[in-house]
Amino acid sequence: MTAQNPPIWATRLRVERDARGWSKHEMARQLLRADGLERGNAANLARQIYDWERGLHFPRDWAHAYAKAFKLDPSDLFPTGPTTGASSTYDPESFEDDDVRRREFLGVIAAATATVPFHGDPARLRASLTGTLTTEATGHDADAWERVVFDYAHEAGYLPPEQVLPEMLADLSELDLLISRANATARPRLIHSAAYLSAFTAIGMLGLGDVRSARRWWRTAIRAADESGDPQAAAYARERQAVFALCDAHREQFALNLAEEAIAISERTPCAGLAGGHASRAQALAQMGRDTEARAALDDLKQVFERLPDRVLSGRESQLGWSIKRLHHTASFVYAHTGDQARALQAQDDALAAYTSKSVLGPAQVEMYRATTLIQEGDTDAGAQHVMHVLEGLPAGHRKTHTVRKNAITALSKASPKDVRRPAVRDAYAMLAPAATH
Repeated sequence: MTAQNPPIWATRLRVERDARGWSKHEMARQLLRADGLERGNAANLARQIYDWERGLHFPRDWAHAYAKAFKLDPSDLFPTGPTTGASSTYDPESFEDDDVRRREFLGVIAAATATVPFHGDPARLRASLTGTLTTEATGHDADAWERVVFDYAHEAGYLPPEQVLPEMLADLSELDLLISRANATARPRLIHSAAYLSAFTAIGMLGLGDVRSARRWWRTAIRAADESGDPQAAAYARERQAVFALCDAHREQFALNLAEEAIAISERTPCAGLAGGHASRAQALAQMGRDTEARAALDDLKQVFERLPDRVLSGRESQLGWSIKRLHHTASFVYAHTGDQARALQAQDDALAAYTSKSVLGPAQVEMYRATTLIQEGDTDAGAQHVMHVLEGLPAGHRKTHTVRKNAITALSKASPKDVRRPAVRDAYAMLAPAATH
């Protein structure tokens, strides 16, 4: 192992330290503190940190101290284990301008494959053969990968993530190789495909309930979209992360910032990224309690929707489309969170009618908005029972999905203090407990 080609865990150690603004000496002090050795020699340990971050040695005796200092699970920090590392065929100077970017785009592939069952032998054999056959990736390869993106756009978020992710991660490994060998014309197009596949992977990780991995894939998606030079892809990656971020506590301002970036980056060209930017902006404002602004943002979205091209409007079963179901879905969210119960119920009916039988998660979220509305109207038992009914109706492959579960919790949180201990509410919370998902 050389300093020029460090394993993923080594790059991760540097990334996490840099993210906190710690020098190597401060990192040493943090490790000593985490290990209960306040009086240890920080200078000597700092020299070891230098070697660890270059991948020259694995910090076997300090792995748990690292995890404690960074407040991460050891398996998350060292996903490939103490004796293995992942290298890349990318030139870090050409695609990523530092180790942070390189890790974001490549390292998470190995981390994510540890999360999902992976049929490794055939995939590795095919990848090896692809590497042997490929001397230069051309426009023909770029054409093929755009078709791959189109296919996955109709599967990600619809099929159970356990079914989609292993194949997508295997394809991303091949795409990694092709980008490193692409000519000047094909390279931006292949990176463009990688941006969308990374976004779909983030959605899949959320379907598994793996929020931390999803956040890394969102960073990769945005980085690749920016690198591709396509403002519509850059807007899309941001608005998708924004709307999913609203499921996490205290992330409204983060989501709002991303939504506004998406709107600005799209240069107000009618596209899925622009529509999604306005939609996530309206939802963020509604969730923040800024009701008047949220309704105004919803009006802005309706104006953008009227200008969307047919190819975007017709994509009802694709992650790349922005059809009428998403407009109604957004309206049902905004009206539910701003307390406009009559409009919320109507928008929920409209959204559910617009979904096809293929859709599972979208309708489930809308049903959770309906539960929110029922509880806001004062019928706590009906709202809690509705939450349970929706959870029971989810296919097993979708029961860990982060968005649905968080929307269920949001609905139950609307119960008044006097109603929060009602049996139906307690039963609904019990269904959402981690043990109940298995």
